[in-house]
Amino acid sequence: MTARTDTKPPARPLPADLAEVALIDAATCAAPGDMSLSWWHAEVAAGRAPQPAVRRPRCTRWRLFDVKHFWIAFAANASADRQTAANVVTKATKASAAAQVARRAAREIAVAT
Repeated sequence: MTARTDTKPPARPLPADLAEVALIDAATCAAPGDMSLSWWHAEVAAGRAPQPAVRRPRCTRWRLFDVKHFWIAFAANASADRQTAANVVTKATKASAAAQVARRAAREIAVAT
């Protein structure tokens, strides 16, 4: 005889038509980006993340639809920022190499005189 310990039925996926209106908490909002709750609340306060749909004491909720679109845009901006950062690094490397050449030339002139 085997004992059944899990009496709770398995979770069913959320129907597509409910995804538009489903409400989630801050921890669930921050989880896709592996960010902290304080980061999420700072983004909301700064206006970069969506504002909550329900704001009550100990019960603040965001629309899943809005949060999903926030993370899609965040990922798109992150890839653009990486390209910008790569361009800055390339320019800085070239400038550094040019400055090193100029310093060597100045030292050689100083030693020759």
